[in-house]
Amino acid sequence: MNETVRISVAVILTLAWLFWCVGLYVRHKRAQPKINLTASTLIAYASQSGSAAALAVKKAQQIGTQEAVNLLPLDRVDSQTLQATKQAHFVVSTYGNGEPPDNGQRFYQDMLSKRSAVDLSHLHYSVTALGDSSYEHFCAFGHNLHSVLANLGAKSKADVIELDSQSMQLMESEEQSPHLCDWQLTARQCLNPKSGNPPLYLLTFQVNSELPNWQAGDVISILPCNDQKSVDAWLQKYQLDGSMLVSKDGIKQPLKNHLTRCVLPEHFSSAKTDAGIWLTSFKPLPNREYSVASAHHEGVLKLIVRLQTHTDGKPGIGSGWLTQYSKIGDITQGIIRSNIRCHIENASRPLILIGAGSGVAGLRAQLAQRSQHTKSAPVWLIYGERDPKHDTMINPELESWQQKGLISELHFAYSRDPDKNAYVQDILHINSEKLKAMVHKGADIYVCGNKAGMGDGVHQVLTEYLGQENVSALLTSGRYRRDLY
Repeated sequence: MNETVRISVAVILTLAWLFWCVGLYVRHKRAQPKINLTASTLIAYASQSGSAAALAVKKAQQIGTQEAVNLLPLDRVDSQTLQATKQAHFVVSTYGNGEPPDNGQRFYQDMLSKRSAVDLSHLHYSVTALGDSSYEHFCAFGHNLHSVLANLGAKSKADVIELDSQSMQLMESEEQSPHLCDWQLTARQCLNPKSGNPPLYLLTFQVNSELPNWQAGDVISILPCNDQKSVDAWLQKYQLDGSMLVSKDGIKQPLKNHLTRCVLPEHFSSAKTDAGIWLTSFKPLPNREYSVASAHHEGVLKLIVRLQTHTDGKPGIGSGWLTQYSKIGDITQGIIRSNIRCHIENASRPLILIGAGSGVAGLRAQLAQRSQHTKSAPVWLIYGERDPKHDTMINPELESWQQKGLISELHFAYSRDPDKNAYVQDILHINSEKLKAMVHKGADIYVCGNKAGMGDGVHQVLTEYLGQENVSALLTSGRYRRDLY
């Protein structure tokens, strides 16, 4: 290859790269909701799994009956919008180690870098922060956002309102929703029975009423129950009659039934003046969220759940109930919540699916939903597990989809393979040229699984080969979706 040819190739590649970047920008702008600059009230949300977004929508519906309101993801809020806003309500989740969710990162960094340039002294605001108190950085992003806005001159209406998923039950408005269902367990299968790793279960549920609607990427929030043996032991320990009727919220039921949904205290005095009232004051068990693993057309709800255990060996609240304590035929109450950031509706674009462990739940749902499209673009799937001998539980179904043409390329990565150990991010690294080519052709990226390790590792590789600006654009435009926990 002579010098002229080399220069020509370099120019062509550079132009292609520039056109790709411009294309990202144009598609991003077209996908944005319109902003009403005459509205003086703003409700902005930053949400990773949909909880903050759902809460923001409800707040907008309440306020919107009286005045014009802008309801926007936080990354759609710019200086011009803030200047036209008098009242702002921010509903934000905390992600990872106190970080903003994906649709709040750009706004937060902009505000941090423009402290001297943006005057928000005209703005009155409030912050509602969602978080999980079992994590070290509980509601940290909400507090950080509150401080940044105050530093820019905005006036706070009140302290940050903290909502803890550990103590929150389903919101009242959701409890009254027809989508709150009694899900009956019809099948449960351990997918890796001979593995030395924590067991992974495939659970199947059905409802006797109309099946709620959902899309791949959505999550279900369930109300777990205590093991009945634990309830019986607790009653015996404190010499309480489980058949005693107790009343809460106007509903009478035996104490034994009531305690199945409560956090059982380690220390309790049955000598209380009014033991019945005291017993009904126990905290309810926190709800637990799982990625839906099936498509709606399959007619059943599937979940793929890893059994989690505490340091003392006791099963986790949600995974213990689903995989150990509930029996076939038992009812688990739950509500499916839309997670629009993980919806992939355009099957004509290529798709890169990346996941590990129980994250295969989200991958499976996307594939099942995509299987309904007769002409879908290529799918590259990368799935990671630990043991290549005993953790291959989902492989036959994935390989079947590959044989049918739904999956165009399939890679498995096993972290404990004695001959060729690898993680999913290693597969991306080895196939970096394929990664860039598919993204250049408009591919969506969907990542599902544990954030620490897998999720962060994938993000690092994407940043290395696509560039920070392009990764940020993919996140903002919704072409890079992360369903991480």
